[in-house]
Amino acid sequence: MNIKKLMTSGFLYTLGNIFVQAIGFITLPIYTRIISQEVFGEFSLFSSYMSIFMLVIGLQVSGSLSAAKVKYANEYDRYAVSAFHFSSLFAFSLVLLILLFRKLLGDVFGFSEQVIVLLAVQTFNGYCSGFLGAYFIQKQESVANFLLSFGSAIVNTIISIGLITVMTDDFLARVYGGIIPSSILMLIAIVYFQKKRESFFDKDYLSFILMISLPLIFHQLGHLVLNQLDRIMIWKMLSVKEVAIYSFGYTMGMIIQTVLNSINMAWIPWFFEAKKKENEQLRCYVLRYLAFGLFLTLGYLTIFPDLTLIMGGEKYSQSIDFIAMIIISYFFVFLYTFPVNIQFYHANTKMIPIGTIAAGIVNAILNYFFIPKFGIYGAAVATVLSYLCLLIFHHLISRKRYQYDEVTVKMFSILSIIALGYALLMNQFSHSLPVRWTFGAMVVIGYIIYFNEDIKVLHSLVIKKKKEEK
Repeated sequence: MNIKKLMTSGFLYTLGNIFVQAIGFITLPIYTRIISQEVFGEFSLFSSYMSIFMLVIGLQVSGSLSAAKVKYANEYDRYAVSAFHFSSLFAFSLVLLILLFRKLLGDVFGFSEQVIVLLAVQTFNGYCSGFLGAYFIQKQESVANFLLSFGSAIVNTIISIGLITVMTDDFLARVYGGIIPSSILMLIAIVYFQKKRESFFDKDYLSFILMISLPLIFHQLGHLVLNQLDRIMIWKMLSVKEVAIYSFGYTMGMIIQTVLNSINMAWIPWFFEAKKKENEQLRCYVLRYLAFGLFLTLGYLTIFPDLTLIMGGEKYSQSIDFIAMIIISYFFVFLYTFPVNIQFYHANTKMIPIGTIAAGIVNAILNYFFIPKFGIYGAAVATVLSYLCLLIFHHLISRKRYQYDEVTVKMFSILSIIALGYALLMNQFSHSLPVRWTFGAMVVIGYIIYFNEDIKVLHSLVIKKKKEEK
């Protein structure tokens, strides 16, 4: 895999997710104006509980696909088909179990039996379509993945807004708006893997599937605590309106995660192959990738206050106070993917869930003390500190076990200080567009000066390609 393919895949993954987010941007002001804060908060809780179900619904088997691409490179489709059938059948059996105990679960989660049924169906659909998307990513089928995510988002949006206008229950309208397109994608995933004409399930893969996937359940459990528990605790300690404000702000902060994660999806298969071939320039590419991630983060920190007011209006303007902290949290997530990718490369995921669960526990404890004292801003600060702990943990593990030195402690520290300092600066001037954009322009100029040679090389490649096309 060459650099050109990496850039193409990264561009398409990022473009696809940006388009999906763009749909969210366009519709977010609509949702925040046509539904109440209570419904917005209730749907956020529905999404949080769906994340809980997603933990075990498919045993996180889709997470084994990247490691399988290294171990079973010559029989990858055979592995993927077996993994899909095994996990989807397990998921379906859990759905039946949820339906059987829907009344009990309804009492636990505070939803009606009907909503619990919809929750189970949506979770199963999400797993199947998510597995297909993960497969496309590892196969570098970026166009297929783009169509999958973008098409789903378009249909979801159209149906949701349409149902809100005709149904009396806005909450159920939002839920059905997601279930209908996800059901179509679920059927597409099943048909797609059936048409591969590989054996339905090869038991020889079972030990590898379980070895890689089971630890990821606890890894995702930790992420669930990190991403969702704060909303539930805000609901219990404050009110559903605060949940709505925090959920809106969190969504705005996660935009940078969408971009960085999309690039990482393209980076992982390229990085694994380059590392396998002992590419001598790998460290150079890693450092430039880090610099690019920092650049995107600083750029978003510059504009998020303006975007927040456009998307949420004055009703959600309070979220501006803490969004910068959410952005920094996801910059730490970006940084921690570097040592974690090393653990995936060596097909050893045992320590991954330990770090995530520990960070989740730290988050829960900090939320317990911070939310009553500082409100929703306290939850955002707790998130930053928790992800910082996660970064430190995984760097220490990868350093000790695999002599990881592609990114040093000094480099992590420099990047973190720059990002955090800039975030605090942007928060200080959140109501002054000229000041923020002046600092943003200074960042751009600084990057142009520092990476002048790289820009010249990239420019020459573009010129050369245009000449070849002529």
